[in-house]
Amino acid sequence: MYKQLSKSSRRIWISSNFFSLFILLFFFYLGRSLDSAILFYAGGSLSVIAAIMTFIKAFIHTGLWKMVHSNKDLDERQNQVLLGALKNSYSVFTISVLLLVYGFALFDKQPIDVLLAACLLYVAHILPAAIIGWKEKAV
Repeated sequence: MYKQLSKSSRRIWISSNFFSLFILLFFFYLGRSLDSAILFYAGGSLSVIAAIMTFIKAFIHTGLWKMVHSNKDLDERQNQVLLGALKNSYSVFTISVLLLVYGFALFDKQPIDVLLAACLLYVAHILPAAIIGWKEKAV
């Protein structure tokens, strides 16, 4: 059975999940710029653990992951909510990725790193569930 979390609790867990991804990327780029692998491994490991824990709490325990990735047994209202979230999330994601790619091309003069690409793939999968968790009163 899935746990019902209040809207504010879901928002905190969702924000924490995105923040842990940001911290992971921060330690990656800081470690790369300072040429310190230990900084990346230490900070990155803690960030990955935090991301996994917040993912489980925000998306698995609430049932948001299952709702978005297996749309069986959804009623008409849930289907409409899911379709709206998919539309909004992929619009936001597309614009964000384009800005990121062009930003890297203009300022960094390098291709996007594998870790950033993996984080973007992860965000593409959780963004619809995050939008539903953020906006809906009950899930």
